[in-house]
Amino acid sequence: MRGKRNGLETDSIELPIEIVSRNKIDKMHWSKKAKLRDTYQLLVRNQMTLNKISKVDDGQKCGLVLIGYRKRSLDFDNFVGGCKQLIDALSREGFIWDDNMKYLGIPTFIQEKCEDKEPYVAITRSIIK
Repeated sequence: MRGKRNGLETDSIELPIEIVSRNKIDKMHWSKKAKLRDTYQLLVRNQMTLNKISKVDDGQKCGLVLIGYRKRSLDFDNFVGGCKQLIDALSREGFIWDDNMKYLGIPTFIQEKCEDKEPYVAITRSIIK
């Protein structure tokens, strides 16, 4: 979904996933972490195609807001750490250029309760000119 917020061009996607706690990810074998990232990558690619969202230009600076809707909240550090695989997938698919602070800045992480729906993640990218 395209839009403008605070004068910046924005693109948004929603993924039908629940962010896995960093505690769980830390206990995973490296191949399972890679598989999780690859699954996220496929979902990001699908949403970018369906919403006609183009990849960012080389070196493009972006702002990023990740909102995790879930039945039960995680500790903030577990939520942020659990988003690493997702941010890597966003970078690999060109939704953001790189997760380096030079290109991404400091992402905003928010958790919201959703008891009546399945968990999902809403991601909004702002292009910084």
